Amino acid sequence: MLCTALLNCFEYTAETVRMQVRVVGHAESLVQPFDNSHSINWLLGHIVSARTTPLILLGAENVWSDECRARYRHGSSPISFQDETALQFEELVSLFNETQRRLQAGLQMMDDEALLQPSGYGKNSVFDSLLYFHFHESYHVGQMTMVAEALDKPAAYLGLSTA
Repeated sequence: MLCTALLNCFEYTAETVRMQVRVVGHAESLVQPFDNSHSINWLLGHIVSARTTPLILLGAENVWSDECRARYRHGSSPISFQDETALQFEELVSLFNETQRRLQAGLQMMDDEALLQPSGYGKNSVFDSLLYFHFHESYHVGQMTMVAEALDKPAAYLGLSTA
């Protein structure tokens, strides 16, 4: 039952991301619509990076190295047009989709007893830690949709037309 709840939570944010990235190209992904804000490129890369810990907790393999993750980790500088270290947006989308596949597979292998075991993060269970990471992801998905709206790509996650 807990696995189903987590599967649903991560699928909700994944669907929102998939709907939003369909309407954003690589050049648009590098736009910083607000002073010193993060671009959609950084936000999506950060979500992929942050999924490293949930993947580890589920016994799944990560999708990229710590060196590659560093560009998108908390505290890294914003990514813009001039940034040659930014990954191609299509590659980030592919990495995101792969993390989703691995999260789903890992969660389907878990049972409630395993999810209630200590995660190694404070006094949290694996379930509590995964809930936290989902909350963190949801926050950044919300930022992504705000940046997309600033790029005149509103409500793509709802499937609404701007016309």
